[in-house]
Order: sequence, then structure tokens, then C-alpha cells
Amino acid sequence: MILSDTAVRKSIAVLVLAVLILVFGTYCYRALPRESEPDITIPNVFVSTSYRGVSSADIETAVTVKIEKKLKGLDGLKKIQSVSSEGLSSINIEFVTGTDIDQALQDVKDKVDEAMGELPTDLDEDPSVFEVNFSELPIVVFSLSGTCGLQCLKRIADDLQDDFEAVPGVLEVSVTGGLEREIRVEVFPEKLAYYGLTINSLEHVLASENKNTSGGSIRLGDGRFLLRVPGEFTSPDEIYGLVIKTHKGEPVYLKDVARVVDGFKEETSRARLDGREAVNIAVRKRTGEGILAITDAIDAIIERDRLTWPDGTEITRVMDKARDIRNMVADLENNILSGLVLVVLVIFFAMGLRNAVLVSMAIPFSMLLSFTVLYLMGVTLNMVVLFSLTLALGMLVDNAIVIVENIFRFMEQGASRIDAAMRATSEVAWPVIGSTLTTLAAFSPMLFWPGIMGEFMRYLPLTLIVTLTSSLFVALVINPALASLFMKVKGTNTLARADDPHPPDTAEQPVRIRGPVLTNYTRLLSHALDHPVLTLFYTVAVMILMIQGWLLVVGLERPVEFFPEIDPKAMYVNVDVPEGADLDYIDRIMRRVETAVSANSPMQESGADHTRRQYAERTRTRTYTDASGRTYQGPSDLANITDIYTKAVISSGPGSAFDPNAPNHVGVKFLDLEQRKRSTHATVADIRQRVRDIPGAKITIAMQ
Repeated sequence: MILSDTAVRKSIAVLVLAVLILVFGTYCYRALPRESEPDITIPNVFVSTSYRGVSSADIETAVTVKIEKKLKGLDGLKKIQSVSSEGLSSINIEFVTGTDIDQALQDVKDKVDEAMGELPTDLDEDPSVFEVNFSELPIVVFSLSGTCGLQCLKRIADDLQDDFEAVPGVLEVSVTGGLEREIRVEVFPEKLAYYGLTINSLEHVLASENKNTSGGSIRLGDGRFLLRVPGEFTSPDEIYGLVIKTHKGEPVYLKDVARVVDGFKEETSRARLDGREAVNIAVRKRTGEGILAITDAIDAIIERDRLTWPDGTEITRVMDKARDIRNMVADLENNILSGLVLVVLVIFFAMGLRNAVLVSMAIPFSMLLSFTVLYLMGVTLNMVVLFSLTLALGMLVDNAIVIVENIFRFMEQGASRIDAAMRATSEVAWPVIGSTLTTLAAFSPMLFWPGIMGEFMRYLPLTLIVTLTSSLFVALVINPALASLFMKVKGTNTLARADDPHPPDTAEQPVRIRGPVLTNYTRLLSHALDHPVLTLFYTVAVMILMIQGWLLVVGLERPVEFFPEIDPKAMYVNVDVPEGADLDYIDRIMRRVETAVSANSPMQESGADHTRRQYAERTRTRTYTDASGRTYQGPSDLANITDIYTKAVISSGPGSAFDPNAPNHVGVKFLDLEQRKRSTHATVADIRQRVRDIPGAKITIAMQ
């Protein structure tokens, strides 16, 4: 074969190529962005409009319907869904698969701009138009708790939010819960009427006085200095002394018509960790950015700022995708090393240590070449790609084993290293290529899988095609070149050159079959070749029996699922409250769910505080209180629970449509697999039983 013959003749150049693959492959592997889910395009655009204090019916007529009328003429539109709730209009525009989402996003923005003239002028803010990407879901969620109070925790969370958003690659940081200071001016209507004032006039005076003013510049000697007139209020007392107008020649102060309250903003969200008041911090990354580098930078910020926090302040990582990615990458690296060792051990007994090493080199070379191609294609190292690489790992050495073993056979028969490498590779090149192409042909149709799931799963055949093609290149180019340089057979003269005028005649030397396995296989193969019709009949009969046996034992109708069910690492108890429910109502429902969930965990331990315990302390019998107030005893490790965190919000935009957890949820984090004494499926079943009869909301369970 021309390709392998050229590689053998230019073996030094191939050796340099192998070194380049090692260098660039290692760099690309380290530089590949790590993600949890693949970066896929979802053909949905969302329009969210906030209009606080307005009923859902008015929201629908004044906002939702007006925008929907403009959106109906969009190209590629599949359907429009909308939800009008109190104070919020949410519209989901779904396009047909394959639509350019960037162009669709711009078209939606243009249509919303056209509708702006028909919308109310007192909207809280202009409608927000955005898309959702799996890679933009939260990558890490922290829960900040302590004894310094919610206002202090909120201030710490806001500082962390600013620091986190400065990390390269971070898209957004959202904070849930806590109290934020607010200065309220509460007007006395009767006094306002007595002085002939209106709310608008009072608001205008407050706004005009509460700002800094530029005073121009002044020259002193050779210097020029800017003047600034400070006017922003720094304390409530300054607001009290503000002159509103004059009445009968006397000034009217704000304290005459209103009072100033130094309080907190109205709560729109609440969060708890293991029953304690807390503040949640969720971090989202930009598309294509690596999770590991971002989380490492965030951890460094936390360790730096932790020293300035009040005593007793704790920050808990309640959700971390980076840990899952690290585990998957570690599993891949472990599989690669295990594959190398196993290949060396198996081939060692057949062809010796040197030849076993030559075969095993196909694994790192193929993997590193694949990493280089994936990096150039802009593919991230996500769960589907890692699964595909692990799946392909066992097939990487197939081609190399066939070619190296054939070269070894030629050298055993007396051929030189170079001649054996060229002739042996040419002899089996097309069968090797054919076997690889048949494997690729089985996965290639998955590239054309339509829909969002097709976008998600296309990384599996793509990675397999790249990896197996790389292994084919290594087997046809690198392995023959290395064999021509380093392969050795004991007792055989391997120093002859390929241009030797009298090369050994390998065709005249018969191959002897030894060993009981090969001998019996030879007899079976000879019988099959002597009776081909009977062999085909036996094959068809066995196939029919297998199909009948499958139908008899299993049956035609079996449950179908996309992914196999495994023990979840965490779960969410999602709470869908009635429309218009206020935060206190939502929080009451969440507390009931929280109590029901924590009845199986050490967090509701009678007479104990809510601090988290070490796993070793959870193995003895304790007393617990369930949702109905009954107490019982049992080992706490039955629950497998390490943290319970709660999030309650009044309303949320449609950005959470592809997130497993709803806006209002109780998150349950389970112990690590090696620490569990019981399947987490059983724990989920217990929790499902406990929360099913809680009234006031629709409760569902999602596992992660």
C-alpha cells in the first residue's frame, strides 16, 4: 500500500510526526474546554416583560397579546406559547430545527421593538429577549449561611457576585434570598392635600435633590481643578430636612408631609440551608468556556475573602458540575492507563514485551490525535464526548494488533524489518480499512438525528468517527514505521534491507498451528468450509431460535428509556404554586416540603442544632421527627442526605425551562457513593411518599 510503504521508507519523518502528535495532542487535551452538557443550539427564543402590580388578565391584554401579534409573521416559526402571570409576561417562541438562532433572535428583537409603541409606557423595563443554552445553566451553586443576619449575608453575597462576574468566562451570577436595605418615604395623604401637593411633585423634588451636580472648574495658579457639588442623600435625616415648597410664606419640609423609614426592600426570594436562613449564589458561564478553570478561580476568590467574613459564616457548595467533570476526566484517564497495561500484558505472552509496547502505542497516539482534531473543530470535552472516547478505547488497538501481528509473522518467517513492515501492512491494509469503515457506518446515521436530541447526541458519532479514523491512521502509518525501526524477533536475522536482491521467500514456509484452542478452531472452520450450505442453515436456525426465545422470555412490549437509570447524586422536590401566590404562602409550602424531606435526615435531629455532621457520626441510632410530628428512631445513614437547601421566589422568567429544578424547589444532596449504606432510589421513594399529600401546590420529583 502506497501510504504505509511511504511511511516505512520515511520512518524518521514519521517518528518526528509522532513526536509532534504527542506535543500538540497533550496541549490540545489540556486546552479543551471542559463542560457538563454539550454546547447545542436550542431553537427557542424567549420574551420576558416585567410589569409589577398588574393582574394576569391585564398583563395578557396589554402586553402578551400585543407582542404575539407582531411575532406571528416570523420566518421558520413553529409555535408560540405564552404565560401571563401577575406582574410578568413570558412568551416562548419555538422555531423549526435548523433555524439560524442568531438571526431568529435578531428578528424577534425587531418585532418586539415594533410592538413597543403599543405597550404601556410605565413598564418596569423594556421587554427582555434572550435564548437559552444548556451550557449556560448554573455550573456551581453556593449557599451562604451564618449567624451575622440576612442583611450581612446579602452584603457578602453581593461582594462575591461582583468578584465572580469579573472572572473570565463567567456570564452571570444570581443571588437568591437575603435582605437589602431600602429607604422608604411614606406619605401622609391628608397632609399632602392640605399643602396642595401631589405625589408626582413630591417625587420630582426628591429625584432632583438626590443627585450630585458638576460645578465646572476653577483655576488656582498653574492648576485647574474640577468642582463637584455633592447632593446625594447619605442619611434619612437629610431627607427629613428637604424643603418641598413654601406655604403661606413658610417652607414646607418633607417631615411635614411624610415619614422616612430605614428598612428593607420587599422580599422576592428566600433561601435556606439545612433549615437555617441562607443566601444562594448561582454561577453561569459563557458558551464554550471551560468549567474547571472558572471554578478554580471562584474557589480562590472564596478562600481570599473568607478571612474577612464574620465568625460563624459558612459557604457550602450545594451543586457543582466541575466535580462531575473531574470524575469523568479521571475515569477516562484511568481507562486509558488500564487499557495500556492490559494490552501490554495480553500481547506480551504472544509477541514479547517490545512488540506489546508497539501495539499499546496505538492508544495514546490515537487519543492525542483525536484531541487535536476535536480542538481544531471547536468541540468541548463534555459528558457525551467523554463517554464516546471511553467507548472507542477498546477499539483503538484492533487495527494495530492485526498489523503488528502480521509484521511479526513475516519477521518470524525470515523477512527483514522493513520488508516485513511493508509487505505485512499491504497484505491486511484493505481488510483493516473495511472493518473500520463498517464500524463507522453503524454510527454515521446518528449524525442526521433531527431535533434537539439529535443536536445533543451527534457528538457521540462525531467523536467515534474522529477517534477510530485516528486509530486507522496510526495503524497504517505510525505502527509500521515504528515496527520497521524497533521490532525484533528472537532467532531471526532482521537486518536485511528491503532492497535485498534475495529476500527470504516467506510464501514457501508453511504456518504451523499449535495449541488446543487453535487446533479445535481449525477443525471447526474446515468443517464449515466443506459444508457451506449446512452452515448457513444452522446459522439461520439459531437466529430464529434466538428471536423466538427473546419474544417468549421478554415479550414484545418492554419499557423504553433514553438513558439507563442510575443512583442519583441529588434530587429536586419541585413546587408549582398557584398563580398569584405571595412569598409568605410559597414559603409555608416550602417549609412543609422541607420538613417532610428532612424527617429522614440528621438535619431534623431532636434536641440538636442544624450544623452538618461528619458521616462517621451518622451511623448510630438517633431520634427523628417526621412531617406529622411523630418521632421515631433509626440510623441516620438510611437517608443518604448530606445537605438540604431551599429556594423560594415569587416569579421567574422562562429561562429555567430546560433546568431540572423549578424556580421553587427543595434540593437534596446525597452522600458520595462510597459512603451510602442504601440505594438513593429508595431514599427518593421515601421522600416521594412523604411529600405526596402536602396540599397547596403541585409537587414533582426530579433526579440528577
